[in-house]
Amino acid sequence: MEKLKNNIKLKLEDLTLEEKVGQLLMFAFHGTEFNDQLLTQIEKLKVGGVIFFGRNIVTPEQVTKLTNEIQAHATIPLYIGVDQEGGTVQRIINGVTPFPGAMAISATQNSNYEVSRAVGDDLRKMGFNMNFAPVGDVNNNPNNPVINSRSYSDDPEVCAKYVIDGAKGFLDSGVIPTCKHFPGHGDTSVDSHISLPTVNKDLKSLEKTELLPFKLAIEGGLQGIMASHILYPAIDDKYPATLSKAIITDLLKKKMGFKGLIVTDSLTMGAINNNFTHKEIVNLCVNAGVDLMIFCGRADLVDQEDIYKSLLEEVKCGNIPMERVDESVSKLLAYKNNYVLNGNFECNYSKEERINIGTELSRDSITLVKENNFLPITDKTLVIFPKIKLFSLVDNADEEYVSLGNVFKRYNKSFDEIIYDSEMVDVIKDIDTNKYDKVILCTYNVTKDDYQTKLWSKLDKEKTMVVSMRSPYDINHLDNVNNYICIYEATLLALQSLVEAIIKNEFKGKLPVKINNKQ
Repeated sequence: MEKLKNNIKLKLEDLTLEEKVGQLLMFAFHGTEFNDQLLTQIEKLKVGGVIFFGRNIVTPEQVTKLTNEIQAHATIPLYIGVDQEGGTVQRIINGVTPFPGAMAISATQNSNYEVSRAVGDDLRKMGFNMNFAPVGDVNNNPNNPVINSRSYSDDPEVCAKYVIDGAKGFLDSGVIPTCKHFPGHGDTSVDSHISLPTVNKDLKSLEKTELLPFKLAIEGGLQGIMASHILYPAIDDKYPATLSKAIITDLLKKKMGFKGLIVTDSLTMGAINNNFTHKEIVNLCVNAGVDLMIFCGRADLVDQEDIYKSLLEEVKCGNIPMERVDESVSKLLAYKNNYVLNGNFECNYSKEERINIGTELSRDSITLVKENNFLPITDKTLVIFPKIKLFSLVDNADEEYVSLGNVFKRYNKSFDEIIYDSEMVDVIKDIDTNKYDKVILCTYNVTKDDYQTKLWSKLDKEKTMVVSMRSPYDINHLDNVNNYICIYEATLLALQSLVEAIIKNEFKGKLPVKINNKQ
């Protein structure tokens, strides 16, 4: 094909077989500048899209330059995607609209349309045209290691409301949203990045909870859905959703009537990559009804070439019917005609107004769940803060580490602070907390009988405030909590909002989930 201009429409009949096959693939890559890997993906593998991670991002200006170069080399404009979900899952942190995560936004009880529209505008001006958000999962399992506060609520109708508004905000900015993780990742206790989760529910139960946000969002005009790597034995006892025709075609497309784009979660995740070959993955995915297969992980070019080769061979030998390929490619091209430009991006947006949208939501999210004469704090306050390690592989590994004590200093409050981990518990018990009027204990994903519960047992419950920094369910594992705050995400934005709420003694957030508050 000749180099496309923005006003030229893509047509299925203009593509070669090799180009059609490539359109079904989206790959991750290494580097922050245009390089040989990207050139090979575009020219040799004919990829339909690329996905950015933190390793590819320095500044919005650098990203804009790179997306322009990517599209300049493409004969068929590419989908350029990113996980800008909000909270702990956002690849671009600095220089863009602050974006609280799902549960933090839900705690405000305010709409997420405006902030999603602002984030979408940022993405669009940097050259992105696809965002892997919003999250449609209902967090109905308090022990979920990967979704948790990435979900809006444990109420499917609340989740649906935010999914609809968030997806509309992205779409109105010109960015395709892909609601995830269909049919629902909320009631799992296994991280699909590592192994294969199973949800043992019958279809009627799924329709009342897991499927409801997706159903209502589809009725509300949702244009994109991401399929998950989860086994639903009541629907398909052999294949996880991404590889299941019973789930993708029979349930999602036929029964639920979804006509939009269907993309996969990363097919390099342990749930898939540990159990299937490249040839099996591409065969099952396309035959299941998936439109765009995403491969992230190591982003090894040799692997990517093998994936493309495997897909091309499966199509040529008839294991994947040509009509199935044409169905997806036609849909992919139609969305490209409407939402994908081939360059001339300019990172020139006004930041101040957008910063206010995000920071105000964050301030309104801080939730005071319990308080018994703890506030206001005094100068004799001790902060005990966890040395945070990634709890989920989707969290940002390279986000700058900031403690609550550091943030208090920015507001001219200087408190003693202890940074703790599992090896520090016995040391902390020897610290004289009697010289402090108040203690703030920050927790991060407490589990039954873990080291944080042991630390809690050594503290004076009357004068200690527990601050849950991710999971609102931390309190379920701690006895006799008298003072409890939820901030839903361990980000600088959330910590700043927490400090302001404590100093002003002003909390507006409402808990979006039910906790076992029997204390």
